[in-house]
Amino acid sequence: MNGQLEQIRLRINETDKELSCLFSQRMDLVAQVAKIKEKAGLPVYDPKREKQVLDRIAQSVTTEKATYLRQVYQCLMDVSKDYERTLMNHVTELSQKTEADFPAHSKVACQGVPGAFSGEAARCMFPGGEQIFVYSWEDAFEKVAQGDCDFAVLPVENSLAGSVGQVYDLLLRYRLTISRACRLPVEQNLLALPNATLDDINEIYSHPQGLSQCKKFCAKLPLARTIPMENTAAAAKMVAALGDIHKAAIASSYCAKIYGLQVLSPNIQTAQHNTTRFVAVSRKSFYTEHANKISLVFSLPHQPGALNQLLSQFASLNLNLTKIESRPVSEKNFEYYFYLDFSGNTSSLQIQLLMDDLSKKLPSFTFLGNYQEL
Repeated sequence: MNGQLEQIRLRINETDKELSCLFSQRMDLVAQVAKIKEKAGLPVYDPKREKQVLDRIAQSVTTEKATYLRQVYQCLMDVSKDYERTLMNHVTELSQKTEADFPAHSKVACQGVPGAFSGEAARCMFPGGEQIFVYSWEDAFEKVAQGDCDFAVLPVENSLAGSVGQVYDLLLRYRLTISRACRLPVEQNLLALPNATLDDINEIYSHPQGLSQCKKFCAKLPLARTIPMENTAAAAKMVAALGDIHKAAIASSYCAKIYGLQVLSPNIQTAQHNTTRFVAVSRKSFYTEHANKISLVFSLPHQPGALNQLLSQFASLNLNLTKIESRPVSEKNFEYYFYLDFSGNTSSLQIQLLMDDLSKKLPSFTFLGNYQEL
């Protein structure tokens, strides 16, 4: 059995050698095509020609193999296009971006009140920044869009509760640029008046994410109602103002200090490694050599394998995807936008060419930013 398997593998190795030679010949022909296109001013991507090639190739094998061969050739076509762009010295918008410094003194919009986790994230990303607290996430976006603030700091995902869908929707609506990001360890605590005990508590206030992160702890207090609020710090501020020993808030220990509350139960989050990822958005793009993350939002054509074909382009360039998220298109039923993060810097020619290709062939495409994640 092993001898027979080894013989087959040797034949596969010989076949691979032949395929490698044929691949090299094909890429030489692609190089000739690139010269002709560059001289004639023709675009790299020709969707009609690509479809003809894929259809013709699929008909050259049995039906059961056609799907697999089409996938192989789709990848080959993507690699060929990348090679053409490289040879044609294709100039992209991203290649012309210059490095820009962050302002020394920034106004940073944060949702909530002093003590909010967004404020802690703002201090992490902009240590000398002036924090401007607003009521909602949309208000924070609006502050930047109107030029009243340089940046807005917003949560996009939590390691326990998942993505913050509303913020992703606002990213698409306002089309601001992600300039920086950080991961903030979150420790949730049950805060109450100094003379309160656990047995006194019958109402617990916090942001929905805070309540979600502490579900198991709240279940241990079956007589206590959980009531959502717009912000964890706002919940702590309200409990302090009401002066009622029966009310408590889930918030940070920093909130206990600034609002004169006691930490009735510390570290009550379900997962001890509870982390929230925040991004800073701005009207201006900031490109730095330290940028290590790229974010995109796009839609896909309605055709079989569209998402697989797109992801294969990232795989062929050895680019590491760190997140992909779908959100419904509000004006269309059961259609979706995709948010995608991957590791990289736009100083890379391969990434420039990939972004240029995607911007031209996808129904919609927005480059959200290339930034450093602290």
